[in-house]
Amino acid sequence: MCVDFYLRLRLQFCVMKYIPTILFFLFFSIFAQAQTVVAVHDGDTYSVLQNGKIQIVRLQNVDAPELGQFFGNAVRDSAAKLLLKRKIDIEDHGFDLYGRQLVAIFIDGKSLDSVLISNGWAWFYAKYSHNLQLNIYEAAARKKGLGLWKCEHNVPPWIWRKLSKRNKRLYEVCR
Repeated sequence: MCVDFYLRLRLQFCVMKYIPTILFFLFFSIFAQAQTVVAVHDGDTYSVLQNGKIQIVRLQNVDAPELGQFFGNAVRDSAAKLLLKRKIDIEDHGFDLYGRQLVAIFIDGKSLDSVLISNGWAWFYAKYSHNLQLNIYEAAARKKGLGLWKCEHNVPPWIWRKLSKRNKRLYEVCR
């Protein structure tokens, strides 16, 4: 009985000794997951774990190819490699017409919109952005023939979405 009591007391002391460390790691793991990408829907729409909730967010300043469009799947896959299970920093910029949270995303201090555009993975969305530096990145990617700029006859997503099914088929591949 005395030995059993002594062992329980010692175990409690050991646990008490490490409670601050356990709490620190618990808090850190919750904080680290507060802004973690858990799914990439397409090149500019993601599911993010934010404060314990999954939120669908839309990257501002860019428009990436739709999944049925030329280079759409490649852009989604590239964005997934870059983003999935990574801690990101998010700046909230309101909501779009579809109820998605508009955000600026930063990975290791780099702006995701500039990464996508400079790799030729997205168009600069001039209609909704005033960041002219992104226009310069797009021009450089076009000149180098990077990403979707390997194909001369690309149709921007804002036009492609308005095309009929028959006309969309014309732009599913690079010509």
